[in-house]
Amino acid sequence: MLSSPLQIPLKEPLLSFCKATADTLRLDILRVLSQESFGVLELCHIFETPQSGMSHHLKILANAGLVTARREGNSIFYRRALIGADDPLSAVMESLFETVDQLPMSTDVLGRTQEVHSERSARSQEFFARNVDRLKQNQDLIADYSHYSGCLSDLLSNENLDSEASVLEVGPGACYLLDNLAEQFTQVVAIDNSRAMLEKARSTLSRKHAGRVEFIHTNIEALSRPARLFDLIVLNMVLHHIPSPAGFFSQAARLLNPEGLLLIADLCPHDQDWAREICGDLWLGFEPTDLDHWASEAGFSKGQNAFLGLKNGFQVQVRLFHLTTTHSPLLNKERTYD
Repeated sequence: MLSSPLQIPLKEPLLSFCKATADTLRLDILRVLSQESFGVLELCHIFETPQSGMSHHLKILANAGLVTARREGNSIFYRRALIGADDPLSAVMESLFETVDQLPMSTDVLGRTQEVHSERSARSQEFFARNVDRLKQNQDLIADYSHYSGCLSDLLSNENLDSEASVLEVGPGACYLLDNLAEQFTQVVAIDNSRAMLEKARSTLSRKHAGRVEFIHTNIEALSRPARLFDLIVLNMVLHHIPSPAGFFSQAARLLNPEGLLLIADLCPHDQDWAREICGDLWLGFEPTDLDHWASEAGFSKGQNAFLGLKNGFQVQVRLFHLTTTHSPLLNKERTYD
């Protein structure tokens, strides 16, 4: 029987797909990459596999279109591929990913994955402890707050939030945005995993907004069972410091009231590796489609957004996401809080 024209070009990618999935370790790699990007050495640590072996497995997965690589300065990070609607194997890939996501991860793999996150977080905290007094000057080299603050204010104003709405800012930094939030809302919480940065924020605003802002030395993971939920969570140039950006969206969803808002200002992808050295960046910006995907997976829908090009070549994206109670996999489960 003669092959149809569609069947012939499908044969090679289908064979690559079957080869890539016919290995236990490669399935485990896909499971770990479901919501996360990791470098080769990080994956070597997670799976206790030599670099040569891990590179071989990643090449097979990449050839099958199951993982993609992105250069972050001098490093390369791998993530699970996004499925294109026009991919002839899209249905098979979607079925594979859904099945892989049901596979349990061993306690050892989970532990070593957390070790990678902890190491990333420790690098970030160490940087901020060393550079607390000069951080604003360094960050202004990349994105001066004044260049996009009007856009942030406009997006918030368009949402018509009540002045008594509860607001959480993660990583207030130089406090410019926190200052504005404290003027607009009566219930504001600021958290930071760097004690030095948090104390600097507290001293900066203590006189002007005494009693209006609560400062908590913690990270967002530790707030997974908060005493209260928030109406708005804000990250201003912080996501690129978070060890697991994709995981953050799920954590934010657990902290928001139904139909709560998530406002993010961050950089679009860039190749300026020096930002790691002078600003402690873990990630060199994000593709807007990545933020959309991570948000959708956590139960958010896209709201307003804006993209601003800066004179120094960087581009800022200001993104607003709405938590959707009807679609959120987190809100559709019973949630209890201390």
